[in-house]
Amino acid sequence: MRISFPMTLALAAMFACSAAGAHGQDNKGWIPLLNGKDLTGWHLRNAQGPNGWKVIDHVNVNTPPGTDLQTDAEYYNFQLHVEFKVTAGNGNSGVYMRDKYEVQIFNSFGKPPEDTGCGALYKRIAPSVNASKQDGEWQTYDITFIGRRLTVIHNGQKVLDNVDVGPMGTGAASNRADGPGPLRLQGDHDAVSFRNIRIRPLSKEEAEKLQKQIDSRTNKM
Repeated sequence: MRISFPMTLALAAMFACSAAGAHGQDNKGWIPLLNGKDLTGWHLRNAQGPNGWKVIDHVNVNTPPGTDLQTDAEYYNFQLHVEFKVTAGNGNSGVYMRDKYEVQIFNSFGKPPEDTGCGALYKRIAPSVNASKQDGEWQTYDITFIGRRLTVIHNGQKVLDNVDVGPMGTGAASNRADGPGPLRLQGDHDAVSFRNIRIRPLSKEEAEKLQKQIDSRTNKM
C-alpha cells in the first residue's frame, strides 16, 4: 500500500504522541516523576545505604534511617512542582537540583525566615517570607531554574525571586561541573513525605524566552 505524504505526517504525529504518553508527558510538557506504586525512575544515592523509602497510599514516604533518593534522569533548565509534608520535630529534608543546589525543607512554621529554614537556598539565601504551614499539612514548591537563576514559590508565595545560585553547590552538593544532573530528595535526616512531583524540562529556546520574561518582571519591581 502506498502511503501519502499527509498520511506519513499523521503517522509521525501519532507516534510522537504515543511516545510522549509512554513517558507520562502531558500536552504542556509536564512529566510526572512519581507513579504512586513504586520507586521506578529513582534510585538510592548511596546504593549501600539504608532504604527508608516506601510508597504508601500513592505517597512516597521516607522513615529514618534513610538515604537520599535521586532520579535516574538528569535535568538542567526546568520548571518543577513538588508537594511535601514534614512531621513534628525538625522535619529536615530538601530538594536538590542538578545534584548540587538544595531548596531546604524544614519544619519552620512560625519562625523568622533564615537561610536554613524552609524555602531557603540552603545556607546561601533566606526566603523573603516564611510561607510554611504547620507540620502534618501538605505544602507545595513551584520552582523555575534556568542557568544560575532560581525562583521558588512556596505555598503560593514567592520566597526566592530570580536569585543567582552562584557557581558552587549548597549543602551536600556533588562535585559535578555545571550541567544537567538528577533531582534528589533528601532522606538521611527526618521523616518526610512527597507526592505529585512533576517536571517540565525547558529547551534552550524556551528557557531563554522564559528568563527574559522573568528578568523583565524583576526589573519593573
